[in-house]
Amino acid sequence: MGLGHAAGRGAGVGMGTARESRSVMGLRMRATKVAVYLDCSGSMRPYLPKVEAEIRAQYPDADVFRFDGARIVGLDDRVVHGRGFTGDPPRLREERTLTDPEALTPAGRAAFLSLRTACEKGSLGAWIDRMLHEPYDALVVFSDFQDGVRIYHRTPKGPRQVYSDSAYAPMKGDVCASYRWQAVWLEAFGRAGRGRGPRLYLFTVQREPQDLLRRCVEASGGGSASVAWLRRKGR
Repeated sequence: MGLGHAAGRGAGVGMGTARESRSVMGLRMRATKVAVYLDCSGSMRPYLPKVEAEIRAQYPDADVFRFDGARIVGLDDRVVHGRGFTGDPPRLREERTLTDPEALTPAGRAAFLSLRTACEKGSLGAWIDRMLHEPYDALVVFSDFQDGVRIYHRTPKGPRQVYSDSAYAPMKGDVCASYRWQAVWLEAFGRAGRGRGPRLYLFTVQREPQDLLRRCVEASGGGSASVAWLRRKGR
């Protein structure tokens, strides 16, 4: 005759169920697991140490990614170099990342391995498109937002640009939310309120973020703030 007793105890927390509200450079953020995109183009680099220090003061284990510029490029219904992108991309500037893999969490390093090449080519657009599928409850972007959104269509002769709101080479055209990738972004950010997607937070030192990014912020319940005081205080 034998008698046995067994007991088990478990607990699980889904993404976003235990978010805390903290202030970063005057903006209230609700998050526990944070991924940060720092625009490390030449004009932005003087501000990056200060910005990273401000973020880490509130989120010491934030994963900080550094890529050149903050452009968002769409080719028909896909984000160029985003998740599931195939085919010939338009010709874009490419720069090596300045991300320090040793400063990332294990989850951050795993994400970095999968997105490094894509983001070196596709910049912020590729980063957001891929990070929407990673286990973060906040995506944070710091930039001057000069690069803007650029839209291309496929043609028999290769990608043809039809729109750009870049400060460097603006071009009028159609950038409505009928493009599938834009609708996918808005839907993904819209799930943040139910704890099933990340909130989006934007910090700008110069230009107001593009309309698409502002709509993503609104859909996610995130926020945006100007930190132009970094420029006024000098480099």
